Amino acid sequence: MKFLRLVSEYRWPIYLGGHLAMSVIACGVLVWVATRPDAPRPIKGYYEAAEAWDADEAVQDASRQLGWSVRYELPSGVPHYPGMPRPVDVTVVDRAGQPVAGLSGQLLAIRPADSRINQKGDLVALPTPGSYRTLVRLDVPGAWELRLDTHQQATHFVHAARFSVEANSADGGGTAGVAQAMSGAGAR
Repeated sequence: MKFLRLVSEYRWPIYLGGHLAMSVIACGVLVWVATRPDAPRPIKGYYEAAEAWDADEAVQDASRQLGWSVRYELPSGVPHYPGMPRPVDVTVVDRAGQPVAGLSGQLLAIRPADSRINQKGDLVALPTPGSYRTLVRLDVPGAWELRLDTHQQATHFVHAARFSVEANSADGGGTAGVAQAMSGAGAR
């Protein structure tokens, strides 16, 4: 009975103290979750990318208007060892289906689930017109976003598409992933 009377007399300080303790514990849990080694990291250069959004959007719109389509492929005849870069073939054709030659640029492989393993590779032209190859490390199976940033003389072309790496493809198996332009040319 004495306990209930004590609680009744001091209910507001107990109520406020409980809320304060709950807030301190919640903040402590958030700090612990954010500082774990496997926690996702913030996007690097986010502020700078936001400042350049208008210019980037203009480049993407110009790329969409070109009507070029892009195909990404992991070549099946090339052996792959985990931890090593692997080839990614990129084929670019124009609106009429003709290969687009003379491109130079980069391919950025982004892992949406873990930005710490993002990769970047320079494109090298293959003997077949409109075909290019780069080396990036795609060891983790699942969804990747491939972003192509190229130039052909004064023409700037960007493209982004989702690409799926199967588990047997990531560990060196024979199955290769292929991505068509699932999102339109220039989409990000």
